[in-house]
Amino acid sequence: MEKERIIKDAHPLIVSLINKYAIGKGEFEDLYQEGVVKIMELLKEFDESRGVNLFHYLKLHLKFFYLNYGRYDRKTVSLNVLTNEGIELGELLIDENTDIEEEVIDRLDKQYLKVALLKLANEDRYIIEQLFIHRKTLDTLAKELKISRTSLFRKKEKVLRRLENILLRSYL
Repeated sequence: MEKERIIKDAHPLIVSLINKYAIGKGEFEDLYQEGVVKIMELLKEFDESRGVNLFHYLKLHLKFFYLNYGRYDRKTVSLNVLTNEGIELGELLIDENTDIEEEVIDRLDKQYLKVALLKLANEDRYIIEQLFIHRKTLDTLAKELKISRTSLFRKKEKVLRRLENILLRSYL
């Protein structure tokens, strides 16, 4: 078939693929012309000897062409760009899910906890750090310390009560 006839016969295919996969990605006429250009390129590559229907070949390639249309032309803006006032864009964003008071209280709690941990004996501090900061299991830590799991559990409970008492005496 000659190219003009193929393009004329492919008109409904191009229109339906634009409406289905490329709506909102540009002006219809531009998308249509891009599709015609793509068909011209595809006709050069098409090999009839493979036994594939020409319009199935065009449909498949045009579908992915329109799905990817404009994908690589997107402009990105860095949040590190300075505004006219000299402030980075990222600093202007507000996290509506963040409660500043809760965040301050959380930071204070962590500071108090760090100070209280320093008041514990080295072995007790090590047990708490391994279990709660490094997330080791009781079994793993018990094997490492060469004590039974039950002994470690009891020791952990005693250390937690001691830590609670330190925090209550120091900060209330």
